[in-house]
Amino acid sequence: MILTLLCAGVGLAGIVEDVEFAADANKPIELRQSAFGRLHDEAAVEKLVSIAKDKDTLPARRWVAVRALGLNTAPTALSALLDFLGSENAPTRIAALAALGERKDRSVSGRVAARLEDKALLVRQAAADALGLLGDTRTLPDLGRALADASNTYRGTSMWVRRHYVEAMGRIGTTEAIRYLAPALDDADPDVVGAAIAGLEKVAGFSYREGRTDAEQTEAWRRWSKGR
Repeated sequence: MILTLLCAGVGLAGIVEDVEFAADANKPIELRQSAFGRLHDEAAVEKLVSIAKDKDTLPARRWVAVRALGLNTAPTALSALLDFLGSENAPTRIAALAALGERKDRSVSGRVAARLEDKALLVRQAAADALGLLGDTRTLPDLGRALADASNTYRGTSMWVRRHYVEAMGRIGTTEAIRYLAPALDDADPDVVGAAIAGLEKVAGFSYREGRTDAEQTEAWRRWSKGR
């Protein structure tokens, strides 16, 4: 009994130490990655959640604790990440979204897409990036609505987050994405147009770049997209 308790204590201490080590920017990157890799063990979930929820945890360590749940196969890890989407702390929501994207589990696509309406722009970006990783075509309408949402502009000027919505459409990369990427070719933001072209190139499997100006490329993709 005593031996079991001692082993458990050593295990918990190891998790704490690995979180601290992985979060220390002054440590060698290879060693930090090794520490982070050890946190993917199913037995680490409860302690990782505890660390992340502790109000006294340093931000970098909280980030590591939440992100480590992304590649943890335990069902409790997934449940914890979904709970963290509702955190009052924006960096925690961002970390949870990044972790959910890494899991590649499309059953959470709807919960991730809901964060496209988050009050924090960086969280909206993280949601878009996660949707790109998940690759779920069902979220294309959500990304389309986010692109058109006036809250993603400031005094009539397109905000940087809109490019991430289009990039996510491109990463999803199926023919179904064309109907959402094609209208973005006419956007006033050149970054959005560039992202739309890159997405269409992925879907089509070829490029119109050679020997064409930006305007000519855009027009070529408009013609190609019609009727598809």
